Amino acid sequence: MPVSRTNVEVMQLYDYENRIFYDVCVECLSHFLGSVGLTFGNKLRKGVSQVNEEVAVEQINVPVKLNSMEEVMKAISAQRDLSQADLSDLSLAGMKFAGLKMTGTKLTGADLTGSLFAGADAAGAEFTGADLTGSKFAGVNLAQVLLDKVKLVGAKLVGVNLNKATLAEADMTGAGVIGASLEEANLQRVDLTGGKLSGTSLRAANLTEANLSGSVFKRVDVTDADFTNVTTTGARAKQVNWSQAKVPPAELPEPLPDAPSWLPAVIIGVVVGFIVISILKKKKGKCC
Repeated sequence: MPVSRTNVEVMQLYDYENRIFYDVCVECLSHFLGSVGLTFGNKLRKGVSQVNEEVAVEQINVPVKLNSMEEVMKAISAQRDLSQADLSDLSLAGMKFAGLKMTGTKLTGADLTGSLFAGADAAGAEFTGADLTGSKFAGVNLAQVLLDKVKLVGAKLVGVNLNKATLAEADMTGAGVIGASLEEANLQRVDLTGGKLSGTSLRAANLTEANLSGSVFKRVDVTDADFTNVTTTGARAKQVNWSQAKVPPAELPEPLPDAPSWLPAVIIGVVVGFIVISILKKKKGKCC
């Protein structure tokens, strides 16, 4: 006899399935942008900006100071607009900020570990001292944000606009930056140990005294960037024209070797092989 579900159970199941689908989409987006670089990152940011301009939302007053995650969720449900709201020092670990307007939002000292920001406009927001360890940003406008002394350990930033942002003394150990724009950004004394930048623009960025040890730069535009007194121990780079930098690193990162021409064919062969084996196993299971 079929089991009937209450309305609450159905809505919980629906919300859970939507969250799983959304996370999978963001992960796929990250891998896709990593393969195509900065061009699609720029297109993504333009598309998000157009959507934010076209969507009309009924105006509801949001309190300037929010005191708990419950209040934040209530404000998001009411309007999806957290502009100028004060969320400083709140515990918001694992929270999802998708398609929100967050211009000028204050998140100073907040716990945002494992959080997700997707398709949000957070221009001018303040994250100073916040913990963003393991967080993910996809298609987010972070122009002129304050990210001084934040923890972005292991964070993923895909297709984000960080032009003129301030990330002085930020801990970006092991972070991945893909298809992003950090033009004229302040990255003084940032720790990018083991970080990976791909298809990213650092035009006129200030990386004075940054730690780039063990980092990897691929297809990065460093035109007019300042790398005065940076540490590049164990760093590697590919398709980066250091001569265009305002001040190139005193010790240039080692060049990354080109992948063997046969490698793509081998990868495709392995993938096809797994698919064929999987299909054969399913057929054999049905026969038996």
